[in-house]
Order: sequence, then structure tokens, then C-alpha cells
Amino acid sequence: MPFDHSIAVLLFDNMNAIDVAGPVEAFSIIKEDDGTSRYSIQFWGLEKLTFETESGMRICAERIAPEDPVAHTLIIPGGAGVRHPQTLSSLAHWLARYHHRFTRIISICTGAYALAEAGLLKGREVTTHWAHADDFEKRFPQVKLNADALFLNDGKYYSSGGVTAGIDLALDLIQDDFGQAAAVAVAREMVVFLRRPGAQTQYSLPLRLQSATDGRLTDVCHWAASNLQEDLSIEKLADMAGLSARQFSRRFKKAFHVSPAAYIKNVRLDHGRSLLSKGASIAQVASMVGFASPDGFQRAFTQRFGVRPSTYQKHFNEGIAP
Repeated sequence: MPFDHSIAVLLFDNMNAIDVAGPVEAFSIIKEDDGTSRYSIQFWGLEKLTFETESGMRICAERIAPEDPVAHTLIIPGGAGVRHPQTLSSLAHWLARYHHRFTRIISICTGAYALAEAGLLKGREVTTHWAHADDFEKRFPQVKLNADALFLNDGKYYSSGGVTAGIDLALDLIQDDFGQAAAVAVAREMVVFLRRPGAQTQYSLPLRLQSATDGRLTDVCHWAASNLQEDLSIEKLADMAGLSARQFSRRFKKAFHVSPAAYIKNVRLDHGRSLLSKGASIAQVASMVGFASPDGFQRAFTQRFGVRPSTYQKHFNEGIAP
């Protein structure tokens, strides 16, 4: 197994299980012709070998974190444990001592706390789970935090946002290591999008919808998302909510931090992206998600995602046998 494809995962108590399992599953899908993994993945533990995750699941390490670590890529998962003072201190001490032994160091979710505590992220741009952004910024003011990003890269340090964003980062690295077709194959097997852009926001409109407290607005939004071909003007939506257009716009922006028009446009584009990945034509997609013309859809799609619909569709399907 080439050294460049070796990965070590550093384990500790009360880590998030998906922070470990998500990226590891993505990396492990890549196989040689004889069926063996193209990545060599090791699990190291701080001071012991068996650890309990936040959910109660137990994960075992193969060895205590070595005094002479050898791996191309190191992964530090997140979870409540990484913010425990004793665990954070142990992780930071080990990282400060051995960080130079790794070509890539990846933090998943709040794993960024350990790297920041070790003094490795000063002046660097990183991301972490949006819910811990304020605390992270207060504790590590010398780090450039971008809590909206799904994942980021600054030098040899890679960081990802909340939980499943670690899979997005893993897909990005797989593409760097083995090419687009390999990353597409992994995404297909895991039934996830290839590739959500790293700069895409973690705290999406659907998440805001789930946390909204105004039931009238939430009901209208759910209806709109299921009826994208209908008239979704502010006047129509406001009438459904029993509000004036002005009241509706004001309440909507306060609840979701975006205008009703921007919400509708983004929902249409998100659904359009999903339809493109399933093989629908641009003209079909434009009609199905409520755009007046294919040209309008193409312009809006390119502006939102930074790539033309035709390029996105080709990118998603390239290298995959029918």
C-alpha cells in the first residue's frame, strides 16, 4: 500500500460516531482490482484502546497513539469529548508534538478545537459546526473562522463543518487522490450528492424551516416546496398565511434571514440540481421547478452554484456506466 494513501484516525471518548464512520466509509469504498482497499486506515487511541461515542456506540483502536506516528493523513473527529478540558489538553499536546509527521491533517466538525488548542490554526481559515461558532471564536480569536462553509482547506489543514460535512470533505479528497470517476462512484454508492461545494452554507433553508416557530410560515413554505410549478408570488404566499404582503415579507425575513423571493428561488434551484443528477434535461428541469424559461434557469443555476447546469450534469455522471 503506497504511503500516500495511509490514513490514521485519532480516537477519544465522547466523539461523534458519524465523524469517524462517515469519512472512513467513504475512503474504504475505493478498492484495488483485487478488492483490497486503496487506502490503508488505522485507528489510534489516546491512552487506551476502547472508546464510547456520544451515542453509546463503542469503537476500538488498533494501538495506542504511537510515539513515532507514520501516516499521510490524520483525522481528528469532533464531538462533546473534544471540548472536555482533559481530553482537549491531551489531544492538543499530542498534535503539537507530532503534527509535522503528517502531510494532511483533517478536523471533522468540532475536531477543529484540538488543532486550534495546539496552536496549529493561527491565521488560518477553518470551519466547524455552526452551533459552536460563537464559542470557538471566543476561545480562538487568532483563527479565521468561516462557520458557514461545509469544508475548507488552508495549507495542509482541512476542516469540515457539522457531522455529515465530513463525507463531503472525504469525497473532495478522494477526487484529488484518485480522480473524478472514483469520487462519483463513492457518492453513488453512499447515495449522496457529488459534490456539495465546500463554500456552501451548513445551515441551509430546510434546517431553518425545521427550527422556525411561526407555524403559518412553515406550513406555507412546505406547501411551496411541494408545488414549485404553482404561482409562488409573495402575494399568493401571504394570502395563504393570512397576512398582507408586507407583513409576510417582514415576518419571513425575521424567521429565515432571507426574503421570500430568495427562498423560493433557492428551493427551486436545489430541486433542479437533484433532477439534473437523475438525468432530466435542462428544459424539463426548468419547467418542473417553475422557471419561465430554460435560459432563466441556467443563469440562476450558474450564479448560485458557480457551474453551468450542463457542466454539473456531465460532472455528476461522468465515468459512470449506464
